[in-house]
Amino acid sequence: MSHTPEYEKLLAELNAGELPIIVRKILDALLQAPNGRTRKGLIRIVFGEEPDNNLSNDTRDRKIRKGIEHLRNLGFPIVSTSGKAGYKLDTDPKNIDEMIREWESRIVHLQHRVNAAQRYRDLFIKLFHTQ
Repeated sequence: MSHTPEYEKLLAELNAGELPIIVRKILDALLQAPNGRTRKGLIRIVFGEEPDNNLSNDTRDRKIRKGIEHLRNLGFPIVSTSGKAGYKLDTDPKNIDEMIREWESRIVHLQHRVNAAQRYRDLFIKLFHTQ
């Protein structure tokens, strides 16, 4: 899968040592806010800058989301906050179980998509490449 030049630059910056700094600042910010932080709030704290109104084009927001992904992959129970675009470090086992169930549901749906694509590929090969 190809990436845009902007995204490649973002990944290069993270891989050049920026990711651990961002991750630490995110974790500190979430530890200090039991009710969670909005994405814009995290940008303010992590980068010390005011976020854009449209976060979809904000590379700092993308870096925040990559940092959250990294922490989740390490096992930190970071959940998306309900009702607003943000994150919360949640240690309530009930909420962690809910997060796990949601992720497991995504796996099931994605596996269905993979299986369908494999069936299509196999049928395509059978019909057009066995001559």
